[in-house]
Amino acid sequence: MKRGVILLAGLLFLLVASLGWTADEYPNKPIQLICPFPPGGPIDLSARVVGEKLGEYLGQAVIVTNKPGGGTAVATGYVAGSKPDGYTLFVSPPTLVFLPLITPNLPFKVSDFTPIGRLVSFNFLMLVNKDVPAKTLPELVAYIKKTPGTLSYGGSTFGSTQHIIGELFKITAQLDLQFIPFAGENPAITALLGNHIQVGILTIFQWPHVKSNAVRALAVLSAKRDPLLPGVPTGLEQGFPDLVVSAGYNLLLTPAKTPDLIVKKLEEALEKALRDKGVREKLEKMEFTVDFLNSRDTQLLLESEIKTWTPVVKKANIIVK
Repeated sequence: MKRGVILLAGLLFLLVASLGWTADEYPNKPIQLICPFPPGGPIDLSARVVGEKLGEYLGQAVIVTNKPGGGTAVATGYVAGSKPDGYTLFVSPPTLVFLPLITPNLPFKVSDFTPIGRLVSFNFLMLVNKDVPAKTLPELVAYIKKTPGTLSYGGSTFGSTQHIIGELFKITAQLDLQFIPFAGENPAITALLGNHIQVGILTIFQWPHVKSNAVRALAVLSAKRDPLLPGVPTGLEQGFPDLVVSAGYNLLLTPAKTPDLIVKKLEEALEKALRDKGVREKLEKMEFTVDFLNSRDTQLLLESEIKTWTPVVKKANIIVK
């Protein structure tokens, strides 16, 4: 009996040693926070603000590492293949949901990650070039139908949230509207300003162009109006209930099979960081909505997103082979 207890204790010791952590010891070295975009963009900047405060609560530096490329696939794949020990984290946009749907041969899927929580959210806008003779969504639909195949829309890369929302709009309203991919929002808004595309599906971060009347905002694509543009109605208000899409969001993730105690410690630190007055002020100044969800509710969000967008991707036949 005594020998069996000793053997079991030895096995448990080896298991803990192989994982390289104990609840009290984690973290005992710097943590890498992977951002799938180049430095200087809103997601990168928000990751740095949150990461710095996370580091304070965890007692170790949280270092943001940028791994852009492949429409976020480079960073996503890197984190999916990392050791599940809590030392490689991922700040992820909704492309985590879309990439496996549109690219079946990718070496990762949503289930390769464990959510820690949601950091922030933000809304999407339906914008048009100021020369487009439409001031409402119904007017835009009528205008596109009068000139089928001659107008185009853009927002970001192929398979981005903006692309999928645009395809949902086309399906819902039965429109002949061409999608033009861009490397990001900056080249897309430049193209919209120059009338190289006529419709833009972009984030609320483009609100200064609306305020200056450089472009026209026809709708906020959420359940409620956005406080930054209170005069812009939602798609729902204009008779387009299918355009009530979940807001854009940034999630904090870790590779699947990360021990529960580590996930819990990270979840608690994230919640504290997002409650910090200084962090909230910095994020809100960037036009983010601080919108914490815990690990379980973030998992439910991802499951809901997959259920919502899978039929849209299939119907629009958005597939990369």
